[in-house]
Amino acid sequence: LLVWVWLNASSIHLFSRDALQGFADARKDALYDFLKREDVNWRSLHFQVARKVWQAHCLKGDEIKALVVDDSVKTRTGKSMGGVSWHFDHLTGRSVRGQQVLTLGMATERAFLPLDQDIFISKKQVQPQAFEDKRSMAAKRYQQAQKLTKPELLAASVKRVISHGFAADYFLADAWFGNKPTLRMTLDNDLTAILRMKKDKTKYRHTTFKQGMKQEQMLTATELFQQVVRKQWDKVPGTRYQSKSLEVGLNLKKQSTDPDHWVTVRLLFVRGANADSKPQVGKHDWALFLSTDTELSPQKILEIYALRWGIEVYFKECKQHLGLLK
Repeated sequence: LLVWVWLNASSIHLFSRDALQGFADARKDALYDFLKREDVNWRSLHFQVARKVWQAHCLKGDEIKALVVDDSVKTRTGKSMGGVSWHFDHLTGRSVRGQQVLTLGMATERAFLPLDQDIFISKKQVQPQAFEDKRSMAAKRYQQAQKLTKPELLAASVKRVISHGFAADYFLADAWFGNKPTLRMTLDNDLTAILRMKKDKTKYRHTTFKQGMKQEQMLTATELFQQVVRKQWDKVPGTRYQSKSLEVGLNLKKQSTDPDHWVTVRLLFVRGANADSKPQVGKHDWALFLSTDTELSPQKILEIYALRWGIEVYFKECKQHLGLLK
């Protein structure tokens, strides 16, 4: 009744149940109009919701707190859809045209909490997106997604998360993020990296002592396995795995002309215990992990890395029940 005088209505019948239904029955068009608004700061809303969950469930008090990153690709064929470019989908093993979402979250022993997301736009077959206001929040985020590489997007996301008060001790990622830029980022933010590493051409400095003489060799992961690890496995207590850990040096310099930046890391070679029955372990029968904390035991490294599975469950549940990327 207080607002009646400003509505220019001739009767209070306007406030009856049937009349109010016209205001409340917005249907999907109102939702789509809201989603298309370019000035909505979704990132701020995301952080506010995450903060409420973080506080309500007292996740700050959990023993293990680890930032976890992963990406997910959605195939898109629409000609008017923005953020579409060419991506390699490691789930299908082929390149597809679509959108790739980079997600950073917090994993603890009890929960996985998504904290930040970005759309990554590659340099191949980019589909342009027009904005009514190039100064809007959506336009700025789109320009950032086009300008920055995936490691740069990840580094910016980690800094935002830490600045919002989400403290973590570890950083976990699968082999697609097991690279030197990720390691440099973790060192810059005082995080202990536990990464799955590829069996690629990355060279590690392995030091041995023979007859009192120090010898250094630059070897790839496969060469380390063949020359040092094979037939030297140890049982991981409480698990079905065997492992062999090595302390090696890794040069994290960005450019070939930059000064050397050597760090000592722990490489953990892991295989299933049932591989004992094989006369010779094949090249696909072992996995490689890297930890920037050389004091962590093999059992602890695997225990912490297992928390990364939370982000896989998150993607599955959100896609199946909440319509993520639809």
